[in-house]
Amino acid sequence: MRNPSLLLLIPALCLAQASAQTPAPAAPQPHMTFDAMHHDFGKVPADTKVTHRFKVTNTGKAFLNITRLNPSCGCTSTVLGKWSLAPGEQTEIEVTFNSAGFRGISRKSLQVVSDDPANPTQTLTFEADVVREIMASTQSIFFQDLVRTSPRKASVKLESGNGQPVRITEVKAAGAPWLAFATRQEGTSAWVDITLDGRKLPTDRVAGADAIAVHTSNSKAAMVPLTVQWEVRLAIQAEPARVAWVEAAGKELRSTVTLKQVDNKPFRILSARTTNPVLKVEGLGKPAATHQELQMVLSAGAKAGMYTEKVLLTTDDPDQPQLEIRVSASLR
Repeated sequence: MRNPSLLLLIPALCLAQASAQTPAPAAPQPHMTFDAMHHDFGKVPADTKVTHRFKVTNTGKAFLNITRLNPSCGCTSTVLGKWSLAPGEQTEIEVTFNSAGFRGISRKSLQVVSDDPANPTQTLTFEADVVREIMASTQSIFFQDLVRTSPRKASVKLESGNGQPVRITEVKAAGAPWLAFATRQEGTSAWVDITLDGRKLPTDRVAGADAIAVHTSNSKAAMVPLTVQWEVRLAIQAEPARVAWVEAAGKELRSTVTLKQVDNKPFRILSARTTNPVLKVEGLGKPAATHQELQMVLSAGAKAGMYTEKVLLTTDDPDQPQLEIRVSASLR
């Protein structure tokens, strides 16, 4: 005969076992959804601000909290309305792009941080094609390894950003007589042809930068600034390039400097000038050669102390009419 108590216990055990196997329902979660993840402003005039609003919706089943906005450079952002959204609720995030300082296509981004467990950080992107009234193909021209006896040329294209022809009225470079300019038209664009005459460069300078002002008939872009940077190749190289002594005072100091013409062209040293009478140069007046040797001599009469001097050499090489050698001494 079956025990009635056992018959009642079996269904209860089955119910308990089934209950243990059924997982607890998941807690409701928020979910952040955007109407679009990217926006294209299209063509934007320079030095202006444009704005777009991204719509964000909480498509989850719990409150969504937007905690932070991380914009990239060149833009600002803000939440319009609520930072905390109930399920189904919507707000807008406004981004403003400032085109000042930009040219051409610029791409920016905005990170939106929330407590959405599936996607706590989502990235919105936007782009703009920044168009100026007049756009220069480059604003910096570099002339490197210049040879003083040969001119160098470069060209800069000025493109129209408004569809109207670019008209150049004048090109100037104050204090730079070694620069010459020519202009030409090409459809709605204009070209500035720049020539640097190395023969007119200052003989005591091996590098420099000059500002060019390109004047146009466009009242909104009346002047387009350009910069020319130049560097002369050293036709004659000194070895060592710098003479340095650390010695006791009261004795004559000597150091040999070898001068070499890099193209193996014969040259002569015409003169030498020092910045201190205790320093002199020996070995001048030799016949033309591809190599010249000079002696840097510091007099025994030089007193204890620190010396930072220069030797300025003049040569008959048109590509290197002057050469500077630095000389330093620490006498104890």
